[in-house]
Amino acid sequence: MAFHDHRPVGEETFGEKTKHYMPGEKAFFQRLEKRHRRGRIGRLFNLFSVSVAGLALVALFANVANEAFGAIGVVNTIEPAALTGGHPLESLNNEELAAILLEYVGKRLRVLIRDTISQAPNEVFTKSTVAEIVGDPDLDPSIAKELLKSISREQQAALLANYADNATLRRLVLEEVVEQQVIASFPLSDAIFNFAAIKAQIEGPILDDYKARQRLDDAEVSVTRFYSWLDSEFLTSPMSSTPALAGVRTALIGSAGLMIVVVLVALPIGVGAAIYLEEYAHHGLINRIIETNVRNLAGVPSIIYGMLGLAIFVRALAPFSSGLIFHVNFDVPTIENVVERIAPVFAGAVAYENGAIRSDSAQLDERSAQQLVDVFLHYGSPSLTMQGNSSVTEMADSLAEALDMTVDVVATRASEPHDIELRGQTYRFDAAEGKISDESFDALFASLARINSFSPNGRTLVSAGLTLVLLVLPIIIINAQEAIRAVPYTIREASYGLGATRWQTIWRQILPAATPGIMTGAILSVSRAVGETAPLIVVGAATFLLADPTSPFSQFTAMPIQIFQWTARPQGQFADIAAAAIIVLLALMLSLNAVAIVLRNRYSIRY
Repeated sequence: MAFHDHRPVGEETFGEKTKHYMPGEKAFFQRLEKRHRRGRIGRLFNLFSVSVAGLALVALFANVANEAFGAIGVVNTIEPAALTGGHPLESLNNEELAAILLEYVGKRLRVLIRDTISQAPNEVFTKSTVAEIVGDPDLDPSIAKELLKSISREQQAALLANYADNATLRRLVLEEVVEQQVIASFPLSDAIFNFAAIKAQIEGPILDDYKARQRLDDAEVSVTRFYSWLDSEFLTSPMSSTPALAGVRTALIGSAGLMIVVVLVALPIGVGAAIYLEEYAHHGLINRIIETNVRNLAGVPSIIYGMLGLAIFVRALAPFSSGLIFHVNFDVPTIENVVERIAPVFAGAVAYENGAIRSDSAQLDERSAQQLVDVFLHYGSPSLTMQGNSSVTEMADSLAEALDMTVDVVATRASEPHDIELRGQTYRFDAAEGKISDESFDALFASLARINSFSPNGRTLVSAGLTLVLLVLPIIIINAQEAIRAVPYTIREASYGLGATRWQTIWRQILPAATPGIMTGAILSVSRAVGETAPLIVVGAATFLLADPTSPFSQFTAMPIQIFQWTARPQGQFADIAAAAIIVLLALMLSLNAVAIVLRNRYSIRY
């Protein structure tokens, strides 16, 4: 009978103790120690990475907060106490604030009404009745049907008092009457630790230098105080050329409008494309090529999408994106108002009588007049300075056809009076017998060249929204595909086994199960679109806009554009309000991301 020797084959001495190993155990513990050591190094590296990222984030927030809060020095051309009898401006009611505006800026009340309370588009503001401007059909009948210029300034001030809120009126008083100016600003760190030195500097050399440059007398005073650029009025005030009075309301509304367009258009198209690629398309070569291209499109730089949006939505589809084909944002042309446009060319000699346009040198029948109206409808206004989608030659041909004239493009300017040079090209017009004279048509064309108010301008909210749709659509498709693919195939088989059709299976089984993933991807895509700047710059977002967007066909701006515009200004105060706007934008994006996380955790289904 054989006996096995179980004595240890190796040993190590640690002080007075000896460690004994079983066969192969020593090598095992050595390998285990190496793995633990690599694990500790990995954990340290991960901790270091998280710490660096956290420090960078803290530094970012600290820098932004340092600029968004601090101390300012304010100079008033007229002290508010002199206007209010010593009372705080915040204590005045609407009627008292409107009375101050009436006294000091009476001639500009119509401009203030247009920029603050008007419900009428700017293009037709001067032709709108008072009731249309304030949007109140129950307005006093004595002024309801009058034009704004026809009522007294006292009545205009009363409109401001009745239809503007108190904060807006206070802002107007500060901006238009007090002419409040911030002459210096200091960040939060300086305001906390060096406030006394800052106060002495602002009320000393800085104030003296400002008075010398502005030629102000010694009665002007400066007030140094702690100040938060981010407050409730910053969120509810429109843009202003004065930093202390500027706000992000218009930009916030623009960003919200862009989000709505992106969600309404990109979500159904993206989910529909994902359903087709996953559930209907044959998984062959063509399908793989499509999926590869979709993934490649997700990595295309955003400015390329901006150029695509400029070419398609702003220019090629300008009649749609400007609202022209829907008769939005301009007076619908009629024979009468077209003639009204043409009449100044003939010194009032043009009239519309019995279905024809008559003048000393022209007589257009109703067909020709209707052709002119069609030109206005197609081009907006026959304006040679309009942007983009129509060439001067096309417009000249249309006008010539309406006036029964012929038009040729000639290389050099000839001596004939009917040659007109526009945008580097010379146009020769030959009038037919019995129609408008060459000289009159020269004057007509020159006048139309200066008219630009109704030109189709595709740089609108809907153009920018559709451009951002192109940007996020590949991301939404990819996320939706992954969410649909994650639904177990057994659910499909069970549904088919119970007799459901393919669409019933998709609608009642797959989509409900994939909804959390789809919604998470959509919200994250929208949050990316909200922070995009390059496409909006290319498409033509406004950098200074006082009127809030009122429709998809309105001019617009957005939070990133506003931040970009403020940071480009040389004045330090604009950098401060840009920091406040950054906080608002970050809060908006973090809120969207938080909603995505909540939806994912709340509705996720685990199999």
